[in-house]
Amino acid sequence: MPDLGLAFARPAALWFLAALPLFALSGALLGVRPRRLTRAALVLRLLVVALLSLALAEPLLTSGAGAVSTVFVVDRSSSLTDPTSAAANAWVADALAGAGLTDRAAVVAFGASPSVAAPAGRARDLDRAWMEHDLPEVEREYTDVESALALARALPLGSSRRIVLLSDGAENVGSALNQAAQAAADGTRIDVVPLAGVDERDLRVEGATAPGSLWQGETLNVIATVATGLAGAGRVELWIDNQLQAAEDVELPVGLSSWDFQVENLAPGFHALDVRVGGPAEGDRYPQNNALPLALVVRDRPNLLLVAPPDTDPGALQGALERRGAVVTRVAPADVPSRRSELGAYDAFLLDNVPAASLTLDQLAGLQDAARSLGRGLIVIGGTQSYGPGGYAGTALEEALPVTVKVTDGRQRQRVAVLLIFDKSGSMTYDPLGRTSKIDMAKEAVRLGAQSLQVGDQVGILAFNDQQEWVVEMTTIGGDDTRATIDAAVAAVRAEGGTEIYPALALGFDAIRNVEADVRHIVLLSDGKSRTGTRETYARLIDDVVADRVTLSTIAIGEDADTDLLNFLADQGGGNYHFTDTPEDIPSLTLEEAQSAGSQSVIRGEYRPIQTLPSPILAHFTPEELPTLDGYDYAEAKPNAQVVLTSDRKDPVLAKWQYGLGRVIAWTADDGADFASTWVGWPRYDEFWGAMVGWALPDPENRPIQVGVARDGPEAGVTVAAGGGGGY
Repeated sequence: MPDLGLAFARPAALWFLAALPLFALSGALLGVRPRRLTRAALVLRLLVVALLSLALAEPLLTSGAGAVSTVFVVDRSSSLTDPTSAAANAWVADALAGAGLTDRAAVVAFGASPSVAAPAGRARDLDRAWMEHDLPEVEREYTDVESALALARALPLGSSRRIVLLSDGAENVGSALNQAAQAAADGTRIDVVPLAGVDERDLRVEGATAPGSLWQGETLNVIATVATGLAGAGRVELWIDNQLQAAEDVELPVGLSSWDFQVENLAPGFHALDVRVGGPAEGDRYPQNNALPLALVVRDRPNLLLVAPPDTDPGALQGALERRGAVVTRVAPADVPSRRSELGAYDAFLLDNVPAASLTLDQLAGLQDAARSLGRGLIVIGGTQSYGPGGYAGTALEEALPVTVKVTDGRQRQRVAVLLIFDKSGSMTYDPLGRTSKIDMAKEAVRLGAQSLQVGDQVGILAFNDQQEWVVEMTTIGGDDTRATIDAAVAAVRAEGGTEIYPALALGFDAIRNVEADVRHIVLLSDGKSRTGTRETYARLIDDVVADRVTLSTIAIGEDADTDLLNFLADQGGGNYHFTDTPEDIPSLTLEEAQSAGSQSVIRGEYRPIQTLPSPILAHFTPEELPTLDGYDYAEAKPNAQVVLTSDRKDPVLAKWQYGLGRVIAWTADDGADFASTWVGWPRYDEFWGAMVGWALPDPENRPIQVGVARDGPEAGVTVAAGGGGGY
């Protein structure tokens, strides 16, 4: 008799049969007893429900359903040697020969994909042609155990089955654990016969890492990982475009070892890379895995826009970037484009000690949009005209930065002390147009400057001609009473006499340098030329107080002012220089300086930057080799910023973050003109700036048309995405 059995395609429907007793009881109580339903009708209805349940379960008549059905899943991939494959065939043949009379079996062979080598039948009568079943060479290069188990579970063999897997387990497509979990859920047993394949004993390239894209001028770094079970002399090679680029004769240890190659000056375009290894022949069981291909795209040199004020010299920075392979266009702030179509021509922007006021609102918005929407890099470099001194507070530039020049993280607000020194010489009464005299505007300026400070700040007002007069000695602002007293004292000042700046500065410096404050700032207003003091004496005077973290800004009033001296003083004092020949401008300039003192400071003093986070920018540097710095612009990190370097006060010196599609870096030291003067002579100055710009640059393959290739076994999926090119 044939071994027949019954199986169900939807066995869950059989649960309806469990409801038959309930139907019978309700029918007997509500139908038969009240004589509304005959017994025959009840039985017929129960029979209909039972047959309907069986029909929904989809019964199947199977052959051999009651016998044990075994699916042998045999690995045919190239990772198995011929002797191993022959041993696997012999093992399956012996198992089939020892099967019971009613046992059934099937054979599935697999590499990259599975196929039925022997259809289901009686195990003892199975056609032995399955032993000769082979796969195409391309199929044998991959091992997909997951697909093979899925096919074995799907074969129509009835409900009683088990799977026997014969493999070395070296899968490189899919995950067998996915099918194992499903087999356990439906009660299918999977047994494993491990086979000896290409394992840790074989010489092979275990892996290789290299960037998929580079900018022209960047160094290509390739790391090759080699594995072998037999130590001995070997050779590791890097081939680029079928030409030997680098090679190293090595002693291969047992296990894993890594070797790195560096290649420079690759031409733009696509390059095919190959990492190859050779070694003792007796340990090289499978030569096909002695090479690993990679791909690389080199893009043309990055285009950088370096923005610097006309009166500065960023030559050291520009030279460093050009030596690292960048194309650098240097412009003044007034020449920065604002249209997206023009900004899109550059890959990154560097603002080198640029005050916000030197850029229009459209220029600031354009730079912000270039970083956020176009994915361009933005690097903002500090200095005496940048960050707080540059008026970044509340601008689009500050919004894009990973730092803020304001105190926002809950720390105690900076203690601010401002000294306003103004000229009350007789020339300040000059008013050729009959409007408002310079002395009246100066008095209004210092009054507004004092009023702009907050309660708890300290203010002093010193008037000078050829003598010095304390209008208001350094005092703490306590409220409206203090402000009223200051207003009255300023109103009483009268203009007369000559102009002597040096003794006024000396007196003012002595007064403010001992004030307990985090920010100590002086604003000097004058319209005349001082008769005493030389550049050398002024420099010594200012250097002494700058070391105590005091900053000095100057306002030159009219062409008769000693503009050269006042510009020199502001530069030496780490502050801002302003010129106006309109008395009405004096209050606004003074107010700007007083307000900025509460939201910024130039911190002076030698320190060594402290690394707080790992970063690709410092991947090739140790913290100990970084030169010391002599100052920085005070700022605070925003919540999501990555602070890489800090000062000795834990203020950010190098901070970065992802801003929309682009990357933005805040460097609160300068390019080497002042704060980082020792860095210019540092042998790795070029490398440091190259690493910083390299991190900020967009992906070299971020182009209007992007092509991606994803390999899945012997197949590959190619995707092409069209996007915006950065212009209108």
